[in-house]
Amino acid sequence: MTEKAWYVGNTTIRNAKRLKEGLRVLVNYPLHGNLIGKSNEQEFARLLHEEGVVFVKRLDESPDNDASDVGRKWRAALMQLGFIKHSEADRPFTVTPNGLRLINVNTLPAEQEVFLRALLAHQIPSVIEVFPEPIFSPLRIVLEVLNKLETQGLEAKISKDEMASFVQVTRKIEDVDDAVIKIREYRENLAQITVARDRKRFVNECRDSVATYLIGQSSGTLKDYADSNFRYLKLTGLFVENGSSLKIAVHKQTIFRQIISEPWQPIPSDNYLDTLWNGAILPTDNADKAIEAIQSTVSLLETNGEQFELPILTSMNEQDLSMLRLNLEEDWLKVLEKQFASNQVNEWEDILEYLKALTQPIRRGSKIPQGEGPAYFEWALWRAFLAINHLQNSPWEARRFRVDEEFYPLGHAVGGGSDLIFEFDDFVIVGEVTLSTSSRQEAMEGAPVRKHVADMVEQYAEQGKRVYGLFMANTIDTNTAETFRLGVWYHQDDEKMDLEILPITIEQFITIFENGFNNNGQRIINYKMFEELINSCREDCSTTDAPSWKQVIDEKINHFANQLKQTS
Repeated sequence: MTEKAWYVGNTTIRNAKRLKEGLRVLVNYPLHGNLIGKSNEQEFARLLHEEGVVFVKRLDESPDNDASDVGRKWRAALMQLGFIKHSEADRPFTVTPNGLRLINVNTLPAEQEVFLRALLAHQIPSVIEVFPEPIFSPLRIVLEVLNKLETQGLEAKISKDEMASFVQVTRKIEDVDDAVIKIREYRENLAQITVARDRKRFVNECRDSVATYLIGQSSGTLKDYADSNFRYLKLTGLFVENGSSLKIAVHKQTIFRQIISEPWQPIPSDNYLDTLWNGAILPTDNADKAIEAIQSTVSLLETNGEQFELPILTSMNEQDLSMLRLNLEEDWLKVLEKQFASNQVNEWEDILEYLKALTQPIRRGSKIPQGEGPAYFEWALWRAFLAINHLQNSPWEARRFRVDEEFYPLGHAVGGGSDLIFEFDDFVIVGEVTLSTSSRQEAMEGAPVRKHVADMVEQYAEQGKRVYGLFMANTIDTNTAETFRLGVWYHQDDEKMDLEILPITIEQFITIFENGFNNNGQRIINYKMFEELINSCREDCSTTDAPSWKQVIDEKINHFANQLKQTS
């Protein structure tokens, strides 16, 4: 048994998927090439917080609070994965070639490939990371364990508890067989325990037993490491998390086989940094291997009803093959997103939990991660309309925020456009959300929301589709209601455009959504009902004042919900 468990990346960087945005912040500010010293580490933390990359509670309370440790940890994480380097004395911590590659790619499969190059090159110990010998590759250990599990006739997956107790304490390829034997015994023993409390006790005792052999690492530390390892390993796109277990993604089986087919050899120390900074060579950098991966992805897509006419692959160069392969992987993710979208009607109770969580302060342990409220607000509303169904636009066209491979939000929608666009057969709902309150709400949202709705009115005019705005917040400030009650936007030539925007609270939407499904989980609500509700709420708004209009909206929503109850 090893005396030290390993982990990938940095356990304090909870949202590893934001590393790209953190790197972009560094490169876009004068700190690039000068990220050294406590004051600059503090400035990096401040920028990360202000740019929405990471929520730093201390800085949220006061910008003068010391958060230099946050900047230092983010710098360490970027350096450990080879995205920045500290080799130039006059310009410490500049972006590397693989870091530039990460910044410049604009699709999820391309980002995942950059992380795969990083983790295939990453090994410990190194000149960057102190760790007991021998040198090993954390990623390769995981891949070898999964491969051995499969060849032994076991299910090729690793649970977080198995990662904690067996995988992350394995440092030699030669010890993988022993780790798999332990996993087999563990699973056999666990399968014989039927009482949940006893199963939990058994799992904890196994981890506690492992911790007794480690130096300075507790059972709780092993759990934290396992959680971190899952997060960083999934960045490569090789893995999916299914039922709290890590397994190879179905569309990555070919490259997994290609990687595992070559015996692992440590990168010589005099060449390690260059390899890490440039990213490891992938099997698919070879034309024949790339063609093999392309053909397997196409076969997978065709099995799921997609049709493709491929060019003559043998006439293409490696760069074009790589671009084609990544485009096909993006097509596969769209297949999965369609499946995700069609299943949301069965997930309405989970959607409801997220909506309700948005009405409460976001604290540690909340269903919504701290600092992620705006992103999860947009995501929850997107899922709600996917559950209501009958969208004419694709699920990825209905959102303007990015999602990961499991369709969780990677951040909120970028500025310059609507948060959400729900297109139906004869009308469109433009979704806009905010967690801002009081008079700041109207100042921040009044003009942008009207501009976004006006843009969509123009866009859909040729199709003859009516456009409605749906504005949601925890509370609707009366000044905001007044702005949307008038619903006017003027073009630069002073042409007036009347807009139809309905401001409602999250609680009001919850009332609608919760009553839109009966006790058997069947969908009662439909998209046409939403149009009728919006029209009903706005029919007399021009002849009343904002406070009265807010009251009318509340009454009509409650009446609408009662009708849904009676239908069920």
